Amino acid sequence: GCKRLIAANFDLLISDLDPRPVMDHLISDLVFDFDDYEDVESKQTRRAQATALVKSYIITGSLKRFKSFRNALDRNQRHLAQLLYQPFPEGQGQSVPGGADEHEDLSTDARYSQMITEDFVRDMYAEIGEWKGIAVSLGLSDALIEQIEYDNVRNLSLQTRQMLVEWTARKRREATYKAFIRALISNRKGPRVVDKAKKLARGDVIDFSVTTTPVSEQSRYEP
Repeated sequence: GCKRLIAANFDLLISDLDPRPVMDHLISDLVFDFDDYEDVESKQTRRAQATALVKSYIITGSLKRFKSFRNALDRNQRHLAQLLYQPFPEGQGQSVPGGADEHEDLSTDARYSQMITEDFVRDMYAEIGEWKGIAVSLGLSDALIEQIEYDNVRNLSLQTRQMLVEWTARKRREATYKAFIRALISNRKGPRVVDKAKKLARGDVIDFSVTTTPVSEQSRYEP
């Protein structure tokens, strides 16, 4: 249920959550009070505040508070709200998207451990859509995400492509198909997008042994 969704996406939530507008919304919905607000605000960093809000008030709170929390994210941080929508009816036994079942073949097929290529970036970047959650999952900083958005204002495709170029330039050998596909799954990009990434990684669509080279573009920004 709700707790399972939060637990499955806890690291992503606290990495990017802006607590203040969320708490304002919770107060307006009468599921949070000013003592709670002050308790969260007393934490020294944004991450600590986000952790306190999610662990102390959302996971342990009522269903009404969870829904208010999700609605607040829908308004201000939609890429996080998408993590908290249940993709299947309760009680039907499916795993949480991004859980062990969906990751299993990524660990057993060595092709997924290879570095992504320029061809892969070219064929995938337009498929991603909202990219900030992916960037957070791949370990890019808030400052870099903001810079990418600023440099490619109002052009989602260019923002997404630059995000992937920055990731490969900074992470190098860690920028693998496996890491990217796991980020897609964690951000609920859907089976069509995930399947395409897997096929490209395996060479089902493109023969990587003939046509590809590792991504060579340099990071636009200083490390």
